[in-house]
Amino acid sequence: MRLFILLLGIISLFSCGTSKFVKEPKVFFQTNSKIRSAILIDNGRLYYGNDDCEFYAINIFTQKEEWIYSTDAAVETWPVITDGKIIFNAENSLYILDCINGNEIYKVTQPSKNKIRVSQDRWAFNDSYVAVSNGIAYYLTLDGELVAVDINKGSIIWTLISESPGVVASGINYDNGKLYYVDNSGHMCCVDIDKRKINFRTYIGDQIYARIYINNGKLYAGGRSAKMYCIDGNSGEIIWSSHSFDKTTWLSGGSVSIGDTLYTCTSDEHTLAAFNKVNGEFLRIYPTETNAYTKPVLNSENIIVAATDVYTFTQSNIMEFDTKNHCKLWQIKLDDCVLSSPAIYQEVLYFGSDSGRIYYIALSGNKKVGKNDKNCDVCGIKFELNS
Repeated sequence: MRLFILLLGIISLFSCGTSKFVKEPKVFFQTNSKIRSAILIDNGRLYYGNDDCEFYAINIFTQKEEWIYSTDAAVETWPVITDGKIIFNAENSLYILDCINGNEIYKVTQPSKNKIRVSQDRWAFNDSYVAVSNGIAYYLTLDGELVAVDINKGSIIWTLISESPGVVASGINYDNGKLYYVDNSGHMCCVDIDKRKINFRTYIGDQIYARIYINNGKLYAGGRSAKMYCIDGNSGEIIWSSHSFDKTTWLSGGSVSIGDTLYTCTSDEHTLAAFNKVNGEFLRIYPTETNAYTKPVLNSENIIVAATDVYTFTQSNIMEFDTKNHCKLWQIKLDDCVLSSPAIYQEVLYFGSDSGRIYYIALSGNKKVGKNDKNCDVCGIKFELNS
């Protein structure tokens, strides 16, 4: 039986066994527009985009702006860095900038008939994103057309028209010479980049809004059908599908894994759900208190989650889970909306918010938290399976 402790269920009182020290969140940088893009930190610079059609580079040490680049559309995606270039997409355009000075190297636009962005869906908060490999960037237009761009020449090399035209939420994911994404009709698609053609289209009938997680040739994706799927990256065969404890909750925020355990964020269940990565067995849930729509972040063998109330957009919870002892180490409540996937740099957590602020939290410091944390009723308490 899959009986599990929920917040209102039975809780066994065991110490986490690990002391953590954190500080309250502080403002790292302030802008005047929502920040829904992921945070990227590289070589002493923090990069992000906002809804005011701006892309920023901030010096991580001085907290000063180094440069701003203006785009034609809101930036609500995942930037990528390669060979001194920072690359990201917004609507139908791909932007290739110099990492150091922000100068535009190339801007490539592939027109589309569709004008609806992923983020215009009521419960989608980020756009599709790019993949880069061997000097070629791949992105999807609002029609779902796959575009391959030479990042050193700024030219389109080839395109692949979608069999199911329409905006793609999952973004492009690269692994071992293949691209993966879920198209507008709910097919997991695999494209061989050498042959420039579809290898397989496996129907899962789902809307995937979180990043596809790829590990050891397997694709892990969860969406609005409330299922987590494991798909063979070579054949397209569905190896397993599984639900969280609440079989109706969307799997909304992307996944990470530690060993043979897969962790994925959920929406209305308000949890981080754990599955056996090999056979899909549901293992346990970790309470997040609000909707978890951002990708979880690994901190050694712990996991940090940013969760937000997506009905009011006024309160968020940032927390860290100990996956060995199955407990929450600390939690911070924030009167702001966090739908920007965080990043860790030198033991500091950074994330953006709808108030236009970039916050940071030191993951070591002088405030001890655990069982007596006033922001967290269940911190330092072990979440047990009840067989």
